[in-house]
Amino acid sequence: MAQGTLHDLVMRVSGALLCGLAAGCAARLPAPDGDLPALPATADFCLAAERVVTRARMPMRVEIHDGFDAFVKSKAVIEGPTLQQFNWTDPDGHLLAISCKLKNTDHLVATFGAGTAGPDGACQDMNRAVYALVSREVPRPAYDHVVFDPTETVRNEKEPGMTGPDWLAPFTLTSRDPDGALRIHTKGFIVEFMDPQYAQAPVRFRGVHYCHFIAPEHLRALLAGAAAPGVVVGKTVEATAPPR
Repeated sequence: MAQGTLHDLVMRVSGALLCGLAAGCAARLPAPDGDLPALPATADFCLAAERVVTRARMPMRVEIHDGFDAFVKSKAVIEGPTLQQFNWTDPDGHLLAISCKLKNTDHLVATFGAGTAGPDGACQDMNRAVYALVSREVPRPAYDHVVFDPTETVRNEKEPGMTGPDWLAPFTLTSRDPDGALRIHTKGFIVEFMDPQYAQAPVRFRGVHYCHFIAPEHLRALLAGAAAPGVVVGKTVEATAPPR
């Protein structure tokens, strides 16, 4: 075994042992090596996120929307399969976040067979994987710790089929903890294809996993001290019931 490989293994095992001693430390761990071998191009970001979050391996395509309204109306569909992407930028055109409408595991497995995807992970899995790569590019980061907030699942208890507007609503992408750690937030939700509460909804509304991700460029700027936490992404949209 190569020395570097042995060192990495020892560090991962040590980290796992320490994790049992500190509450919340799992949120600080980077993704395992191999989850994201390289930072994806922006045009391929949601394709890479699908691989990390649902571990899907079949070919897919992605539609990138320049307009927010078109993204709102779009759906991740099994034909293709086809994912949907929207890029959030600041007034100067700097990329801040990327929103992805992914396919979820149970619809992919039902269509392509057992072992082709899953199990569904969390949106933060992709943020961790991106951080694991970006952090290597910043030798003297502005933060001692980066925390991936585990509170990511969006729920609409009264009307589960109307969760989309809650997911799209504005939220703070990053914040600074009292101890100085950089905290990365996200929002995500899953509509299982086989969930009986959605059985009457159109097929295109089911079998999806929606996520917001921090853009590698923005994360790099934050770690380098060239950007400040507190950016808000998302927009308020009017809730409308899905057609029957």
